[in-house]
Amino acid sequence: MLESSAPRVDPITLEIIRGSLASAIRDMELLMERCAMSPFIKEKKDYFVGIFDTAGRIVACHISGSGPGMLQAIMKVYPLETMRPGDVYWFNDPYISDGAVQHHQDMVFAVPIFHAGRLVAFSTTFGHYQDIGGLRAGSISPHATEIYHEGVLVPPVRIVREGQLNEEAYRIFLRNSRLPDLVEGDTRAMMASCRLAETRLSELCGRYGVETVLAAFDECIAQTAARARELFLELVPPGEWRFHDFLDSDGGAEARPYRIDLTLSRRGDHVRLDGSRSDDQARGPINFTTNPGLLRIAFGRYLQSLDADLEVNEGLLANLDEWIAREGSILKPRFPAPLGMRANTRFRVMSCIFGTLAQANGGRVPAGSPVYVLYYFRAWDAARQRPILCIEGLGVGLGARPFADGVDVIYYIAQENYPVEYVERDFPLRVERYAVRPDSGGPGLHRGGTGVVRDVRVLAERAELATRMENTVVAPYGVAGGAAGRTGRIVLNPDTPEERVLPALGDGIVLKRGDLLRLETCGGGGWGDPLAREPERVRQDVARGFITARGALEDYGVVVDSATLEVDKTATQEERARRARDLPLIDRGAGFTQAEERWRAFRSAEASS
Repeated sequence: MLESSAPRVDPITLEIIRGSLASAIRDMELLMERCAMSPFIKEKKDYFVGIFDTAGRIVACHISGSGPGMLQAIMKVYPLETMRPGDVYWFNDPYISDGAVQHHQDMVFAVPIFHAGRLVAFSTTFGHYQDIGGLRAGSISPHATEIYHEGVLVPPVRIVREGQLNEEAYRIFLRNSRLPDLVEGDTRAMMASCRLAETRLSELCGRYGVETVLAAFDECIAQTAARARELFLELVPPGEWRFHDFLDSDGGAEARPYRIDLTLSRRGDHVRLDGSRSDDQARGPINFTTNPGLLRIAFGRYLQSLDADLEVNEGLLANLDEWIAREGSILKPRFPAPLGMRANTRFRVMSCIFGTLAQANGGRVPAGSPVYVLYYFRAWDAARQRPILCIEGLGVGLGARPFADGVDVIYYIAQENYPVEYVERDFPLRVERYAVRPDSGGPGLHRGGTGVVRDVRVLAERAELATRMENTVVAPYGVAGGAAGRTGRIVLNPDTPEERVLPALGDGIVLKRGDLLRLETCGGGGWGDPLAREPERVRQDVARGFITARGALEDYGVVVDSATLEVDKTATQEERARRARDLPLIDRGAGFTQAEERWRAFRSAEASS
């Protein structure tokens, strides 16, 4: 029997290389955070860094919702043999990349890494740019009806050729941004981050040899793939399950809901996800060009909760075998449909995936989670003759898990909301309240994570607001007897004669000095029977402000004295004994029925017209 000619990597060397890759990723991230100019990257940390091999496979990155397929669009235009040391490639087009870039505010830079004249890897970064032109400052608006309203599209281009920047092309792009200094700073930071990884990889190849390093790439991916596949098949038994959910709207005046409908099936060891029954593409910007790799990395993130030793590389994607989407649907829109708010739909896709899995394995999955919240505050700086643009993201509560409460007040993976000090220093705004929103998490044996209340006072003479909040009608569902989370809302001037609830997806909302904007974000669904939650845990939640005394009684059957915070054990036992009932596997909340009825009415009207 012939032995393989591929070099073997001894375990010690493999671990050193593995650790060196992780260290390079951390260094890339730190450079991005310290050198980028826009708050989206340096404060909110909406960026990605990764190391890829020459086949475009992820070798190393931090946990992210992006990465898979990111290099394929470049490789289609620029074959590997045409690449040279010192090159930098650049693009942001979601359609050309088949959804590897989800919306084109995320700008991608890639550097081919050479050692001794041989192309050995790529370093890649992307970051969400503050403004790339388009309909309004910030480039994303619920009023967008085509992708051209959302800023400048950049196909794959070689922006740096052998160390020389293409100044002419780059100036065109800068001219189309309302905030070119921020764009310039972010671009330089992202290219520098790629260059840093280039240096680290070259050093690694010099120390251990190119063949050993490349063999270590393969081994890291293979080890992760074997474990990920094993866990995934344990998660999905043979059979077929269907689940649907609704988005509140696409921002249009008719406020019609959109339905996401998925079927998960396993035949033998082949696992397929079919989204072809989902609604047609939307007029507004909630369309999602669904790249299969992004679904696989989402599955992979969940697998990591089952095995924390799983690395984030191409092997983590060894789960879903087949993805089906219908051309012209909200999950595979036709160009030039707008995509700026695609996260609303992506989160609903994930809720449907876990809804199918809940049926498949008896609820051994997390409860539903809401979409993070953003608002766009726009004003004019007369002294500096430039726009003022604050795009603030706010946390929500994630769904409870079969083994623990949901995470409270989280924005998105490793991303963060802005510190209060930063907002008040850089913008004409004052944050007057920032607190946990009690009772927003779905009740359960394990409580859904809570959202927040954030009160923001306007200090500019005049400003405009765009709102971006999903889950104001349809709440995240509860699982295994847990209840759905509580929906969110945005209120202007609460508790005054001028109080009004703002549209969840709105733009051009005029604000004046002294107005108060209150954002109440959504909580995640609960898991398990709320009456089975230990009264002491309920009492602790009341003491910490996550549950009110009234919520303890109504949702958990626990009688807590609001003054002393003591539990009346006898009254609690009696209250819980009166509430014996059968609980559903999935609790959808009241808004789901409302959305279903509205959806059917719209479908009926479309069919008769």
